[in-house]
Amino acid sequence: MMKYISLLWLLFLVSSCQKDNNFLIAKNQVGDLNNTTKISEIKTLLDSDSVVLINAKSPYNQSNRSNIKEVEVYDTSGQKQLLIKVNHSLDSVSLIENIRILTDKYKTRNGIGLGSTYAELKKHHHVSSIQTSLKSVILTLEDLNAFVSFDKKVLPSNVRFDLDANIKPTMIPDGAQINRFWINFKPDKDAK
Repeated sequence: MMKYISLLWLLFLVSSCQKDNNFLIAKNQVGDLNNTTKISEIKTLLDSDSVVLINAKSPYNQSNRSNIKEVEVYDTSGQKQLLIKVNHSLDSVSLIENIRILTDKYKTRNGIGLGSTYAELKKHHHVSSIQTSLKSVILTLEDLNAFVSFDKKVLPSNVRFDLDANIKPTMIPDGAQINRFWINFKPDKDAK
């Protein structure tokens, strides 16, 4: 009897770890997708979600089924979860170039995701560079091979509108929340 209870407990632990990985953000990984996932495998890996292939237009303004430009992933309630950019649009075995995460369900092992604060982010991840755009402050997280952004409105007014301003990490308030999250996928050099 004790063996069965131990076996059930072990199965429970394994299944709960697997569920956690469904929404895990790590280097070269978002949920079940990683840097070796082919575009043709996405529908199978995300079978409980709705996967929409966005075809690129040809120069003659005609859609080509094998010319996949992006992949949108929706959950069962219709909320867009992920936007996946394809490495080579005319290749059915093409790999993922990057993924934009569009929901706060996806998080790193340390709980960092959309809506996390700058204080939480800098506690767990190293910010290797800071850039600005018209509306955002974009931070590079080298340990994840990722970019996150914050609304530029959180910056002090003397640098908010200056595109050439050198933004220091101390200029971003601890309470600023991540509003965009991208993971770049680097191809595995050993994969063929």
